Amino acid sequence: MSKKVKYPFHKAAFEGEFHTVQQAVKSDPGVVNSRDEDERTLLHWAVSGGHLEIVEYLLDKGSEVNTVDDSNWTPLHIAVSTGHLDITNKLLQAGAEINVQNDNGLTPLHYAASKNRIEILLDRNANVNIIDSNDQIPLHRCAVHGFTTFVKLLLEKGSKPNTRDKIKNSPLHLACEEGHGDCALLLIEYGGDLNLENIEQKTPLDLCKKWKRLQELKRRNEEFKEKDIEVGGGGDEKNEGNDSITEVTELIMVDWHIR
Repeated sequence: MSKKVKYPFHKAAFEGEFHTVQQAVKSDPGVVNSRDEDERTLLHWAVSGGHLEIVEYLLDKGSEVNTVDDSNWTPLHIAVSTGHLDITNKLLQAGAEINVQNDNGLTPLHYAASKNRIEILLDRNANVNIIDSNDQIPLHRCAVHGFTTFVKLLLEKGSKPNTRDKIKNSPLHLACEEGHGDCALLLIEYGGDLNLENIEQKTPLDLCKKWKRLQELKRRNEEFKEKDIEVGGGGDEKNEGNDSITEVTELIMVDWHIR
């Protein structure tokens, strides 16, 4: 969302000028839902600027919580993507639609997954399997960033680990390619398929092989053997053809900080 604001009242909302916004609304209540050249309302801009007091005021004065701009961004999309959790919570309380998609097919949960902040949306039963214009689900985003805790939360909510995007990468492909070993192991436990091929005919195993530092991996391998953890044991989708967690962990790079 561009931060260039031409309209005076919209600019005031973005810059946190509460009294200017208040006076404008008092003079003309229609200002509340007025739009700029990009179809953004005062609420869009107040959220973008992170001004909770103005957001609360505008909602109280009848601002439409699910209004969209010319790219179909709602105020909730903006709140999540900018990391304003207090405003996110306020918008949800005001009835913000949680699974709405913008022009790129992205839901608030997609943005939250990139920002490592998803609990507030999962607590309200956000759909974890909506695909965006690249055929990615939020799990892809958490996996590529190595957000292991949130990968687990998404999987527990029913996120499908073998969903493939437009270039046929699964979340496991992305975790392996970026060297996020803990994420990769977790995805495998929940049924991530090590043998899926992407558009380049590469499997997650192929992408894991390029990581050469395996010392930490061997230690983790011993831990897995001691705990008797079986591949695919955490979900409904079983890993056919994988003999053991030993074979898997010999190919996954856990020490991803050193490349």
